[in-house]
Amino acid sequence: KTGCNVLLIQKSILRDAVNDLSLHFLAKLKILVVKDIERDDIAFIAGTLGCKPVAHVDSFTADKLGTAGVVEEVTVGHGQKVVKMTEVPNPGQTVSVIVRGSNQLVLDETDRSLHDALCVVRALVKRRALIVGAGAPEIECSYQLNKWSKTLAGMDSYCVRAFAEALEIIPYTLAENA
Repeated sequence: KTGCNVLLIQKSILRDAVNDLSLHFLAKLKILVVKDIERDDIAFIAGTLGCKPVAHVDSFTADKLGTAGVVEEVTVGHGQKVVKMTEVPNPGQTVSVIVRGSNQLVLDETDRSLHDALCVVRALVKRRALIVGAGAPEIECSYQLNKWSKTLAGMDSYCVRAFAEALEIIPYTLAENA
């Protein structure tokens, strides 16, 4: 009735939330069923496709449906399948990144690195200023203080030069602890 041709079903603690008979009838109606979607992903998918989550079949109406031009199951790597949705109405507002690695440690580190990179981009969008890290500001200060110390005489020159040399230790320490 609603015109639905793809059905996304959240992962359930009930083992028989979707049974083989219901999948059979949905397949007969040419409705693709994607099961076991994580709860955290539901809001992301709903926002991307412009649909609304439905808790009960009685409230399943056409105004709750979203749109995607192409929905296909794609094989990634060694037989792992991923559902790919393209030609969505608001392109460029969301993106999915598939990360593969040799073990969970590599995946976790990649996740952290992606999160850090996205935080940098978000910070740049909010405030169009960036200060570099890894000891670069300290090296620049050291360089400028060394240059300035050459214009001074006596004990002042010696103190400024010593402070400039002390600043150079910070990047070395950062590199050793990285």
